[in-house]
Amino acid sequence: MLPQFDNRLMSSFLLWFDHNLTRRGEAFTNTSGAFYAVDNLINGYYTYGAPFKQFVSDFSVTGTGNLYPNKASTKRADIPTGIYLSGVFTPIGTNGLSGINYDQGQIYMTYEVENPDTSISGDYAVKDFNVYLTNEPEEKLLFETKFNLTPKTNETQTGLASNQITYPAIFLRHNGSRNEPFAFGGYDSTTFNIRAIVLADSQFNLDAVCSIFRDVSRTHVTLLQTSDMPYNSLGSFKSGNNYSYTGLIKGKSDEDQYVFIDEVNIAKFSRDVNLKVENMNPDVFNGVIDFEISKPRYPRKATQGEDIQ
Repeated sequence: MLPQFDNRLMSSFLLWFDHNLTRRGEAFTNTSGAFYAVDNLINGYYTYGAPFKQFVSDFSVTGTGNLYPNKASTKRADIPTGIYLSGVFTPIGTNGLSGINYDQGQIYMTYEVENPDTSISGDYAVKDFNVYLTNEPEEKLLFETKFNLTPKTNETQTGLASNQITYPAIFLRHNGSRNEPFAFGGYDSTTFNIRAIVLADSQFNLDAVCSIFRDVSRTHVTLLQTSDMPYNSLGSFKSGNNYSYTGLIKGKSDEDQYVFIDEVNIAKFSRDVNLKVENMNPDVFNGVIDFEISKPRYPRKATQGEDIQ
C-alpha cells in the first residue's frame, strides 16, 4: 500500500520530536561498552546488543550551544558508525558488520563471533528518553505494561532484547484527525492530534520534557517524503549516508512541506490514576503532551500513483 498523508506526518513528527528533545534538552549520555549476543531476529545475521537503547543517530545533535547563543554548551553526541573488534575499529560494511540498529541498540554481523579472544565494543550516545510510535491506549501502557529502567553505566551489563522496552520513554500516538472546509475548490484544513505519553524517572526530567514542547506551539514541522526517511530495513543508515535532521530539512522551504502546530497542552494524570500506575511501575513519573497540528491541503486531489498532498 502506498504511504498516505497520515503515514508521512507521523514519521516526520517522530524525527522532529526526537531531534528537538535530544538537542534542546541535551537529552543524551555519551558512553561506551561491550555488545553481547542476543536472539537473532533477522535471517542471515548474528545479532549483538548493547546494554542500552536507543542510540542517538542524528549528527546535528550538538547540544544547546547552536540554539541559544548565550549558553556555552558544546556537548556533542557520540554517534557510532562502526564498532571495535578486539580494539580495531570496524566501519559499517567491513569485516562482516552489516549495520547498526540505532533504535534497538544492536549490531548485525554476517558471521558468529565465537572466538573468546574476540571482543565487540563501541562508543555511542544513549538517549535519556527512548521515543516510540505506538497505537496502544494510555490504559495499557500505564496499567498493564511493566517497564524496566534503563541500566546505569556502572551496572553489570548484558545485551537488551529487541522486545524489551526500557524507560525513560515517550510514546507518540495518533489521537484522531478531521477535515474541515477551508476554501473553495476542495481546499480543506486537516486537523491532526498527536499525544505524547511521557514516562520519566524523575519529576525534574518530566517537567523538562513538558517545558521543551510546550514552547513549540505556533511553530512548523517539516513534512517529509517517504524517500527522505534515513533508515534502511536493518535500522541502519541508508547507503551508508550519515543522518542529520537539520541537513535533511534544509532547503525544504515550500509551504506544502510544512505542517503547523496550532496548540500544545500539558496534562498530568489524576491522583487516582497515579495510584494505579504505582502498582505496576512505582518509580515512573508520567504525564501527557497533546499536540494539535493543522495543514491546509487538497485531500481529494491526487495524481495516480503519487501521495495525496
